[in-house]
Formats: sequence, structure tokens, C-alpha cells
Amino acid sequence: MQVEAEHPVLITNPEKLLWPEAGVTKAQYMQYLVNVAPWLLAHLRDRPITMIRFPHGIHGHSFYQKDAPQGAPEWVRTVPLWSDDRGEYIHPVVVDSVATLLWLANLACLEMHVGFATLQRPMTPTSIAFDLDPTVPGFEPVREVAMALHEVLEGLGLPHVPKTSGATGVQVFIPLANLDNGAGHSYEETRLFTAAVATYLEQKLPRIVTLERLKKHRGDKVYVDYLQHGHHRTLIAPYSARATVHATVSTPLTWSELAGGAVPEQFTVHNVPSRLRKIGDLMNVGPGVRLEQITSVLKDAKAICALR
Repeated sequence: MQVEAEHPVLITNPEKLLWPEAGVTKAQYMQYLVNVAPWLLAHLRDRPITMIRFPHGIHGHSFYQKDAPQGAPEWVRTVPLWSDDRGEYIHPVVVDSVATLLWLANLACLEMHVGFATLQRPMTPTSIAFDLDPTVPGFEPVREVAMALHEVLEGLGLPHVPKTSGATGVQVFIPLANLDNGAGHSYEETRLFTAAVATYLEQKLPRIVTLERLKKHRGDKVYVDYLQHGHHRTLIAPYSARATVHATVSTPLTWSELAGGAVPEQFTVHNVPSRLRKIGDLMNVGPGVRLEQITSVLKDAKAICALR
């Protein structure tokens, strides 16, 4: 598949090693982005991104950036968004072209994080996500928790897909549908659901699951981060690279792959393009689901508990 940039992009220091251990230069990173652009852009183009930039490669100084850098080309699209933290409008980048991807790569933006809603409907998440985050090294506990979550969601008849974080964890996504009135689920409604599922997992697997947000209090357990699903919260975008020694990529998996021993280190900028050409985008797990019946039951249960 041949992909061309829509605008000329100035490239500086193309031979700079961004991932030294993996042998990935800036030019090779740019080629990776071109190769995965048809799939990556589908998950970026309607959502402002949070960048993490590594001007001197993964072992150098890095920083988060939500505002578009000064001197951005006129064809780079930005949107005004109110920042409660800063008390003013910021202008994050909206990645809607191959040229923008290459421009970001030239800025050594190695990670692209996105929220759960689109620009058109910022208070309506298009998916639910559970972020499974290990506290200590080792992937097997994460796999066990992910498979338990799979069993719960499968029992509820909800389509869902696991995605490696590209680092040490797994994120499990459920696509959401619009309701009859054209509206979608609110974050308040989805929080009822995610909190209930996370609490169930903690009760089912107390040996390895924690809901403790402070890392120093988690021991060696896997943190089921249901709070990360919310307004202004972000997760690494599907097919974004990560700043790891292996040049890993946040990659959707099949459940059989995860059960069969897949680990995040297997999926890198070297092999994800060929994987995508072969099997396509596994994030597309079917039409979104409606949670009114489930959230209605949870609301009733919460009201009953409050009366006791």
C-alpha cells in the first residue's frame, strides 16, 4: 500500500537514533508512520492528541505537550479546548493527515495519547476502556486478570478487544453505540459500569487485583484502572509507538493470542506494519453496544444500598 504525504514536510537529522537498542532512526520511524497511516489515522483524526516528545531519543529528556508547538505549518490543524488546569484555552493538534504524522515524527513525538470522545461530541465516549497496569515486572499476572475480565465481558455479551499498552500492561476496550435519541452514554453512566466490573474482579482475584490508585499501596498486584476512563483522560492510541528499548507498539490482539502467550515486546515498529496488512485492524470488533439496561440495574442497586 503506497501512501503519500499531503504537504511537503521539512525533515531534520533523519539518521538520529531514537531507539538505540532497536536500531530505529528518525527516518525509519517516519517510514513506520507512513506504513501504518491508514490504520493509525482512523484512531487519531477526530481527537486532539497529547504528545510525548523525546528530542534526544528514548534515553534523553522527554516531556508531555498538549498545546501545538510554535511555528507549526499552516496546514497542521489545531482546535481550541479549555484547560481547567491552566485556566485558559489550549490548542492541541488534530492528526488528520500523513503530513501531520511526519511533522510530529520530526519533532520526535514518539507517543500519541488520545481521549475517549471525538471533537464533535466531547462528553460522549465512543468506547469504554479498562487499563490493567502491573505494579512489578512480569506480564503473567496481567494476562490472568485480562482473561478474567474477558470471561466477565463475554458472559455479559459485550464485544471487547485487548490491546497491549506497548509498555507493561493491557487495555481492554468495549465499543459504545448511540442511543435512540441520538445521544450516547455519559461518563457518569460508564463509571457505574467500570466501577462495578473492577470491584467484581478485585473480589474474584484478591490475590492479584487491586483498585488502589497510589502505586506505593498496591504491593505486587495488578491495578485495574477504571478511573482512567473519563473526560480529559487519555490512553496510548492504537498503533502508536512507545518509548521502550524494543520500540514496541500499542497493538490490538485476539483473545487467543493473549491466552496463548503473547507479550507486549513481540509487537514493534519493525513488524506491526506487516501484521496490519495481513490481519487488519482488530480494534474493529463490531457495532457498539448499549448499556442502558446494565447501568439501570446498577443505579437501582446503588440507590438501595444508600437507603440501608
